[in-house]
Amino acid sequence: MKTNLRVKLWLGAGGIGLLALGVGVFLWLGTPRVIPPEPTTIPTTTNLSASPAPTPPAESVGDIPPAALVGSPLPPVDYPPGSVGEACGVNSYLSRVEYFDSDYKTRSGLENSPFDSNGAWKPLTDGCLTALDNQLYTTNPYLWFDSTKNRQFAFIVTDQPLTFERLFTDPVGDLLRVQEALARPECHPRDDPKSNWKLNETCHADALLNYALITRLCYGEWVSDRTRTYYWAEDNPTPEQDRSMWIQDLEEVWVHLQCESLDPALDLQSEVQTELRAQLRALYPDSPNQTLGGILIELAARLGDDAAALTRTVITSDRFYWNDGYKYGPLAGWFTNVFDPYELFTKLSPSIERLRQLVPLFGKNIGAAGGKLIKFDHEALVQHLCTPPYYDTLSDSLIAPDPPSCREIINELRQESLRPPMLEAIATFEDVAMRLEVYE
Repeated sequence: MKTNLRVKLWLGAGGIGLLALGVGVFLWLGTPRVIPPEPTTIPTTTNLSASPAPTPPAESVGDIPPAALVGSPLPPVDYPPGSVGEACGVNSYLSRVEYFDSDYKTRSGLENSPFDSNGAWKPLTDGCLTALDNQLYTTNPYLWFDSTKNRQFAFIVTDQPLTFERLFTDPVGDLLRVQEALARPECHPRDDPKSNWKLNETCHADALLNYALITRLCYGEWVSDRTRTYYWAEDNPTPEQDRSMWIQDLEEVWVHLQCESLDPALDLQSEVQTELRAQLRALYPDSPNQTLGGILIELAARLGDDAAALTRTVITSDRFYWNDGYKYGPLAGWFTNVFDPYELFTKLSPSIERLRQLVPLFGKNIGAAGGKLIKFDHEALVQHLCTPPYYDTLSDSLIAPDPPSCREIINELRQESLRPPMLEAIATFEDVAMRLEVYE
């Protein structure tokens, strides 16, 4: 099975190929859907306002009449009521594998395709859009974009979770708050990165991160494509696996619709934001290659936003983007002095050295520099430590050969002379792992 390949999804006269989302990938549609924040204006730059929601067209994907399929129809998947699969009528879609294996002329004439004859998505029903709202509003955009590189967001609990809903609730207001923060000298970075952690509210650290991710999601600064799971005919995917690819497509449609509803003046690269770009560049005159989004994220971490403080540099095939929030935020001392972020965040196979270092996270009162208490989702952390696939550092692959089980490693660890806090942490770790049935 081929998984985790980076592709771009593109709609056009040639069918559907593959489009960089910039933390994402979009399908460019012509029907915006707006998350309704309180209307806000930005008098210091331009008057921004959200576009009104359009009248839903009569024809929608959920109402497509039956027609000839490409190959044999797939058995239906039992999707829960209100889920994306059910509400968007994914069972009525063609096999995605066979659809893209067929020629454009065949595809363009099929009424039960989710695309029209020009290769554009047919309008989605209100029920489908509501199901996508429910699914993605609570999703962390970093995990949606690439869960393999951003696992820290899955098992470290923050006081103000980063979600798509947080990003799209009031982007205009976030930009106003960014401008307000940059106008205040006390919100600028200092030589001592700890000096202004306590200014997270007065300097609007959350808005800095929100606007940075709007910039990357909606205006193309993100330098890597979204990681997705793909199946080919030779993989012989199950009906659920085949349709999971359509659901990934629908999620990208949803993200694009949110971005399309924004006023173009929110674009940090637009002419009206010339002054704002200059202000950001002035904060880091010695880092000309730093992206504007990266500057905003680092500043948000310096000012105490917990989510920004979990970001880290991600290397791509030809370049990297800077998100080293963990070096500057409230968690900085804990990460750099207690745990190596790479070792913690990367999904390496269990070993006695790894569990000896990480099982203490299941103890009580895990602290950080400055008295910041770190909260862990123990279930997510156990899944991270004890379930394959693991990253194999020797072959630079996500598949590690024959890794030992967590039970084997813990039994070996118990042979050492351990202090009571470590024994208590091991007991908690074992309890969670056995309850999740991932201990063997």
